Amino acid sequence: MKVATSETKTLLQAKGQAMLKDQIADIQRQLTELQESSEVEEKSSAGDKFETHQEMIHQTRNILEKRLSSSKVMLNQLNAVPVKPMESVQEGALFKVEMGNIWVSVPFGKISLDGIDYQLVSPDSPLVAALWNLKQGESGEFRGKKIKVIDLI
Repeated sequence: MKVATSETKTLLQAKGQAMLKDQIADIQRQLTELQESSEVEEKSSAGDKFETHQEMIHQTRNILEKRLSSSKVMLNQLNAVPVKPMESVQEGALFKVEMGNIWVSVPFGKISLDGIDYQLVSPDSPLVAALWNLKQGESGEFRGKKIKVIDLI
C-alpha cells in the first residue's frame, strides 16, 4: 500500500479541481439545455400548460444556478488550501485515523487515488473540530469515542 506524502495533497487537489470543473461544465450544459427547452416551449404552447412548464423551468434553473454557484465557491476554496506539510490538524492537513484518511480542505466527499480513499472535509466539520490542533499520535474525543491521529502529513 502506498504511503501518503505531501505530493498526495497536490494530487488530491488536482483531482478535486478536475472533478469540480467537470461538475461546473455539466451544470452549465444543463442550464443551456434548459434555456433551449424554454425557447422551444414558448413557440409551441399556450395557456395553463405553458405557465406550468415555465414555472418548472424557472425552479429547475434556480436549483442549477445555486449548484453552479456552490461548485464555483468550492473550487475557489480548494484552490486556496495549503498543500505544505502540517504539524497539527488544521486546514490543509492530511491525516489518518482509524476510520480512514482525511484531508482538511473542502466538503467534497470521497476521492480515490491509487486505490486509497480520502475524505475531503471542511475545516468546520465536527470531526476536524474535535481533532483541531492535535499532533500525530495525539487523541481527541469525537461522538463519545477516542480518535487517535495515526499519521499526519
